[in-house]
Amino acid sequence: MMLPVYVINLDRSIERLKHASQQLQGVGIDFTRIVAVDGRKLSDNDINSVYDAQQNRERFYAPLTRGEIACYMSHRKAWQQLLDSDAEAAVIVEDDIIVSSDFAQLSTAIASLPGDWDLLKLAQPFKPKQSNKLADLGTFTLVDYRTDKPPMGACGYVISRSGATKLLARKCFFRPVDVDFQWQWETGCYVQGLLPYCVDNTHQHGSDILDVEDRHLKEKSAWRRFKEQWRFFWQNRRFNQTLD
Repeated sequence: MMLPVYVINLDRSIERLKHASQQLQGVGIDFTRIVAVDGRKLSDNDINSVYDAQQNRERFYAPLTRGEIACYMSHRKAWQQLLDSDAEAAVIVEDDIIVSSDFAQLSTAIASLPGDWDLLKLAQPFKPKQSNKLADLGTFTLVDYRTDKPPMGACGYVISRSGATKLLARKCFFRPVDVDFQWQWETGCYVQGLLPYCVDNTHQHGSDILDVEDRHLKEKSAWRRFKEQWRFFWQNRRFNQTLD
């Protein structure tokens, strides 16, 4: 059974949708478009219904921009679409991606996964992270990140119904979506990966998030950043020890 593939795309990002469509059609994959939430059109009520500004001030080093909030909301739409369907899992990609030929083998690999799982990273678009081999799955290797932490970015991943349910249980968020993926003990969503990574960011398209509001202009707290990095280090270490 083929996994559904969801592409998150803004109505105004026509060229990006064309690019994503060419990438996926090139490996013989059909997809469903998820209409992304546009940060330019969010009302204060829209934001307050999903974004915890108080928690953000206490637990993150900078306020989220409207673009970051809209990005998180868009991924939540994709998770909910999975839960509203009959599918057991879905591939979720953003529209500024490059995919390898291995992408077409994802459904086969997922079908042979041992045991329950929540979320599988398909991309490592930024700083490389160490991984720990768990099993061979055809052309892929299943890994987790117990010696490090999951890669940043949310441009490509597979999520199960259990993973979507766990992430949606957090009614209000206060970090970017890809940062929340790293705080696995808070969300309950265990993050693994499939290597070789078959999705990458183009690193060429302009950022839809920065296009809404420049995050670099937000006031940042060096103290909160240090405190949360220290908190993450120790909690991540304890979490990873439970995986050994």
